[in-house]
Formats: sequence, structure tokens, C-alpha cells
Amino acid sequence: MQDITNELLASGSPTVKFEQEGDVRKIKITNITKQQETDFDTGEPVTWPNGQPKYQYVVTGTVDGDEARLFIKGYMVDALREALRKANVQAGDTLSGGTLTVKWDSTDEPRRKGMQGARRYVAKFEPAPVGTVDDDLI
Repeated sequence: MQDITNELLASGSPTVKFEQEGDVRKIKITNITKQQETDFDTGEPVTWPNGQPKYQYVVTGTVDGDEARLFIKGYMVDALREALRKANVQAGDTLSGGTLTVKWDSTDEPRRKGMQGARRYVAKFEPAPVGTVDDDLI
């Protein structure tokens, strides 16, 4: 039987958006899930040309005190991995309670006429301080 807990607990929180190059967004993480990307127009699952699923990470947390979601895919995944390496995060470490800051750093030249260039990001991860107690817990 499929575990649908994440689906049931998923919120319809606003999505963190990057409006223009140079925008910086900071999210205090409450949860991260991995899920297959879906086509924006059809809602159908997205796959690579070889049929393998394309995945994204959904970071749920708070931005300026409000609940929000940040969808991490494409080059933003590379920025997240680099941020985790720089923060010395190891397998098994929790990201919850930490803060992820992401900046839309630059944009590649479009590969074809009429297309947009790929967005490049940089990120920084700050783990939750050791011994931190979540105020909402008590």
C-alpha cells in the first residue's frame, strides 16, 4: 500500500518565486520531500527521454513568518548540493530547522530562438543551532 502521508500533509502554501535575476529568498525548513516533476500544463508526470522519472525536491518552511514551498529542480539542485557540502552536512543529518538561502545568480544565453536561458543559482545552508527547541512543539 502506498504511503500517502506526505500527500495528506502537503499544504497549498504559496510557492517561493524568483521574479528577476539577483532575487534572494530565505526559507526556514520544516520538511523536504522528493517527488516526480509534473508537466505544468497537463499535470502528467515528467520523464527523461529514456523514460526515467524527473525528480524535484519540495522544501516546505517559513518565509517571513508565512508558510511557503520552494520547488528545487534543474540547476537549483546543484546549488543546494554545493550549499550542503559547504555546510558539512552528512548523510543522515536533518535539514529541518535549518535555513536555506537561494539567489538567482545568472541566466545562460538561450540555446534556441524564442526560448529562455537556463537560470543559475547559488545557495547557502545554515543548520539549526544544536539544542534548538521548536517553539511550536511546546
